[in-house]
Amino acid sequence: MLKKTLIFSSLISAILFSSPSISSDDKLVLKQDYPEQYTVKKGDTLWDISALFLDSPWFWPKLWKINPDINNPHLIYPGDELTLSWHNGNPVLSVKPLKKLSPKMRKVVKEPVPTLPTSLVVPYLQSDRLIDDVNYQTSYRVLGTSDGRKFLSSSERVYVDAELSHKEWGIYRVVNEFSRQDDKASSYALRLVGVAELAESNEDMSGLKIIKQQQEIAINDVVLPISSDEIKTELTTTFYPQPAPKDIDVSILGSIDGGEYLAVNQVAVIDKGSNDGLLQGSMFSLKEEGNIVNGNKGEYYYEVDKDTKKEGIQLPQTEIGELIVIRPYEKFSLALITKSEMPIHKGVIAVSPDEE
Repeated sequence: MLKKTLIFSSLISAILFSSPSISSDDKLVLKQDYPEQYTVKKGDTLWDISALFLDSPWFWPKLWKINPDINNPHLIYPGDELTLSWHNGNPVLSVKPLKKLSPKMRKVVKEPVPTLPTSLVVPYLQSDRLIDDVNYQTSYRVLGTSDGRKFLSSSERVYVDAELSHKEWGIYRVVNEFSRQDDKASSYALRLVGVAELAESNEDMSGLKIIKQQQEIAINDVVLPISSDEIKTELTTTFYPQPAPKDIDVSILGSIDGGEYLAVNQVAVIDKGSNDGLLQGSMFSLKEEGNIVNGNKGEYYYEVDKDTKKEGIQLPQTEIGELIVIRPYEKFSLALITKSEMPIHKGVIAVSPDEE
């Protein structure tokens, strides 16, 4: 029997209605041109579908939780029809399942609708990764090849400085290093350069047979086990967005390969992770800190050194983008820029949308 793949229906999000007389829990505001019905199609992403209904994806649970007819609103099937209705003045999203014409019909494996385009997420689930300082220092390293060559054809061997037993291994190159200010923790950004299988092993070293190579393999490259179970059980392309925890101080450290500026669909490294309460799907609003203006009328000037305590007029923060965590680690995370009105840099502030 072919396995039926369920699809997360984290399609819907909402902007909280801001009014002195209406609390944020009472009202959800939809787009002016929202559809009353929509049928999920192959090739859709949850992000694209949510944009049909709302402007922001992080408050989507508020649209589902008041609907008692749905046992699990996270799961839908391709072909299901989404219908928008109203309950006590609030919008409610319900699902009309795709009808099965016959119980004897052959089941078809359906590709899950990802939250974001898989091309943007998959490399950071299966290839690029972060590793903390302790694991980096103790990780296995490439010794090289018997003849010293760097480019190897399929089935040729590269040797590693340990006795190994795991079957499949990734060979990684260090491309950047990051650190946290609060506890001085360090993390190294790794880029996959090759995939290999265990061919031989003894107490001094192991030989790996190269299966796939993306660039040259060099002495001292990092060797880590590849575990498909981690991707299947902990990480997915169909995670759903949710507000990041409140009162969490997040800094953008740059791109995984060292770039200082990022734009839409690029991945940033941030200095908080699962130990700080972040999950795959945690979302942040990105804001530019306002300048401090000093001087008298007609003689105003910007305060160059913002660390000084000199009094002045603090200009307000400006919202310039959004990002979503696609792979959390213990103390760091990889997060995709989903919206950007200007280049995102290290000075940009990341805050939970629940704090706005």
